[in-house]
Amino acid sequence: MRAATTFILSCFLVVFVKAQNGKIFPSVKGIALDDKAVSLPIKNGKYSVIAIAFHRGAEDDLKKWLNPLFESFIKTEETKGGFDMAEIHDVNFAFIPLIAGFKRIAEDFKANTDKNFWPYIVDTEKTDVKTLQQNLGIGDNKIPYFFVLDASGKIVASESGKYSATKLEKLESAVE
Repeated sequence: MRAATTFILSCFLVVFVKAQNGKIFPSVKGIALDDKAVSLPIKNGKYSVIAIAFHRGAEDDLKKWLNPLFESFIKTEETKGGFDMAEIHDVNFAFIPLIAGFKRIAEDFKANTDKNFWPYIVDTEKTDVKTLQQNLGIGDNKIPYFFVLDASGKIVASESGKYSATKLEKLESAVE
């Protein structure tokens, strides 16, 4: 019985997050780990991919997403004639850790994170997390969420939870 209830609740949450597609992503302001101001949604004529973790409980699932997201959406300068998916997906990318107490651990987090990631990790000190969750239709704050925004800031695709190649492909398809 418990498994059935969990399954039904999971389906409801996925449908609810998908229902946010077509809405404008809420305004979020912060500072990236490289100390540059960031305002989301970014309106520079490109699509944006936004990854959000609301709770430390999302951390394990999020870690499995980070390398595939980085490889797909963050253009690196070190490409030496090889095939780089990020060259195809020229998008803005931001990871927002809305984890309680992130400000206190930000320096440790920064010290243990590759400098190439710093411009994409946004600390949002003054964001009302509960309001953001409501605006995005987030029910389960213990899983990570991923949003693709068009150039105007409208949500065109969203995924959540555990990493899968199929979910990543859906995000990639949304920016093509």
